[in-house]
Amino acid sequence: MTTLYLLLLAIQDIPNHPDKLKYDPLKFDVPDAASMRTPLAGGAIAYLLEDRKLPLVKVSIMIRAGGFWEPEGKEGLASMVGALMRSAGTASRSPEKLDEELDLLAAQLSVGIGDTAASASLNILSKDVDRGLEILADVLANPAFRQDKIDLHKAQTLEQLKARNDSTASIEGREANLLLYGDFPVNRHPTKASIDSITREDLIAYHRSVFKAGDVMIAASGDFNRADFAKKLERVLANLPAGKGEARAVPVLKHKPKPGVYCLHKEGRQINQGRVRIGHLGVTLHHPDVHALRVMNYVLGGGSFSSRLVQKVRSDEGLAYSVGSGFGAGALYPGTFVMSFQSKSESCLYAAKLCMEVLAELREKGPTPDEVEQAKAYFLDAFPSMFASSFQTVSTFAQAEMDGTPKDYHKNYRERIAKVTVADVARVAKEHCRPADLVFVFVGNLAAIRAGDGQHEIPIETFGPVTDVPLPDPLTLKR
Repeated sequence: MTTLYLLLLAIQDIPNHPDKLKYDPLKFDVPDAASMRTPLAGGAIAYLLEDRKLPLVKVSIMIRAGGFWEPEGKEGLASMVGALMRSAGTASRSPEKLDEELDLLAAQLSVGIGDTAASASLNILSKDVDRGLEILADVLANPAFRQDKIDLHKAQTLEQLKARNDSTASIEGREANLLLYGDFPVNRHPTKASIDSITREDLIAYHRSVFKAGDVMIAASGDFNRADFAKKLERVLANLPAGKGEARAVPVLKHKPKPGVYCLHKEGRQINQGRVRIGHLGVTLHHPDVHALRVMNYVLGGGSFSSRLVQKVRSDEGLAYSVGSGFGAGALYPGTFVMSFQSKSESCLYAAKLCMEVLAELREKGPTPDEVEQAKAYFLDAFPSMFASSFQTVSTFAQAEMDGTPKDYHKNYRERIAKVTVADVARVAKEHCRPADLVFVFVGNLAAIRAGDGQHEIPIETFGPVTDVPLPDPLTLKR
C-alpha cells in the first residue's frame, strides 16, 4: 500500500505538458583556455588537456591553407595533396606498410585539405603514442606522392566530376554560391583540364609551401603528461621546414549579387521535387549583431520544429519535409542568409511565397517575447556542448585562435546571448534580411515548377526578373 501511495504521489507531480517541466539552472564554467595554450619551439601553438579517463590520445593539427590559394589553372591541387599524403604512403613506408602499421596499432590517421584549412589527425592508444607520433611525423614531412597513386586519384576525381550535375542538391549549392560570391575563391572548382595539368612536381611544391612548422595549430587531449607531450609534439614538427609560409589572407569580396530568379532545369524519372534557395550575403563572425542574428534566425527557420518556416511550410501546409533558414557568419569572409526547402515541383512557387510571407511578418511585426526566450534558452543550453569532451574543448579553443576569434568570445558568449532583446531581434531582421537583395535559385523540372499546383496563381516572375541558366558541362564547367 505504501509503495502504491508513493507512486501515486510521484505521478501527481509530473506536469501534463513538456512546456511545464522545470529544471534547475544549468551551472557551467567555461574552461580556462590560457591554462591549455602551450607555445611550442618554432612558433607553433598547441592546446593540450590531460584526460586520464581512457587510455587514448587524440591529436589534431591544423594549418591555414587550402583550395582558396591554389595556383590558377591547378584547381584540385590542394585536395589532391591532402588525399595522397595519407593514401600514397611516405618515402620509407609504402601505402600497404602504412596501412598495416596503423591497423596493428588500432590507430586512425587522416590528412585532408579543404578550402581554407589543412588538417591531420591521429587517434591512438596512449601506450602506442610514441610510435603513432613517429608515423604522423613521417606522413606530414615525407609524403611519397607515388605516381601510380596519383594516376588512380586523378581517375577517381574525374569520375566524381562527371557526376557533379547528377544531384540537384550539389547543383543548388554550387550555383547559389556562384550567384552570391561571383569570382571568389569559393567558386574555383576543379575541371578535367586542371586535374590533368597537375604533376607530381606540383604536389611536392605545394606540400613544401604549406607544411611549415611555424604555421601549425594543434589540439590534443588524452592520457599524457602535458609538459612531456609538448616536447613530443616539438619532435614531430622538427621534421617540417622551419618558419612560416606565405601569408594567406582571403581576398576582399567585391562581387555584388544581382537580385532575381535563376532557374536551372534538371529532369529525370527521379526528379519529382524541386529545390529552392533564397538568399543574399550575410556577415562575418566579428559583426556586432552576430548574436542577435543567431536568435533571429532561430525564430525564422533555424529552430527546427519551433521555427516559423517549419511551422508554416511543413507543419501547417505539408509542402516540404526539409525547410529552414540559416544566417551564416563566416570566420574569414561573409556567410550567407538563406531560406531553403525541397518540395514537390508543383508546390515550389507556393512554398516560396509562404517563405517570403513568413519573412515579411517577422520583419514587420518582430518576434514574440516567448520566441526570443525560447531561442536564447536553446543557445544557452547548447553552449556547453562545445566543451562536452576534453578533445572538443581543446579543438574549440584551437579553432577559435586560428580564426582570430577574440579571446573573451567564449567567456562572454552566454552573457551576450542573454542580453539579446525582442527589439534587437526585430531590428536585425529589418536591417539584415533584405528582400530587395534576394537571389532565388530554382533547381528541378522547371516546366512543372512554373506550372504550379493549379490552386495558387503565382507566376515565377512574382519573385523578380527570371534568368534561365543552363547547366555547365560537368568536366569543363563551361555552359
